[in-house]
Amino acid sequence: MTDDINAPHPTDLAQVLNFAWAALAPQIVQDRRKSQVVTLSTIDASGAPAARSVILRDSDRPRGSIDIFTDAATPKCTEIANDPRVALTLWRADMELQLRITGLMDIIEGAAAHVAWSKLPEHALPNYGVTPAPGAQIASATSYQRSPDAARFAILRLTIADLDVVSLKSPTHTRARFERRDGWRGVWRAP
Repeated sequence: MTDDINAPHPTDLAQVLNFAWAALAPQIVQDRRKSQVVTLSTIDASGAPAARSVILRDSDRPRGSIDIFTDAATPKCTEIANDPRVALTLWRADMELQLRITGLMDIIEGAAAHVAWSKLPEHALPNYGVTPAPGAQIASATSYQRSPDAARFAILRLTIADLDVVSLKSPTHTRARFERRDGWRGVWRAP
């Protein structure tokens, strides 16, 4: 794999998988506008898809998982508790790469989430403890309180079942699919 994002994407399946995991690495930056934003889709109470943008916080290739942080009172936690099947989509414009990921998501709270909570920057803590709970109807745009609450901090851990990698680099687009159940061996697909 090359570090040059302008180079053509690899055409060897093992290299494509390496490239995909490199794209999933969280971008640890001081400017949060450059954070790794992904779209998380869950299934709501009516059975409809519910999608929202979230920040990728960690990826662990040996474990085959991705972590996202959230306020435990958000509707997405209720949706995940009711049906842990989720989809995640990442578009990296700088790499001309789309990743579509599905799997099962766990909600990690309490002592198991404490280490991650303790590493959050001070300015991020009030994001976990909004009152009323996120998604609740309020009287005006600012009719809510932000107060850090470690008990409301949760890690959403997606255990990846399959990974669809689409390169839109010119002149040739490529697509590969990798599944946990076959040891991430991979197959080519038409883009």
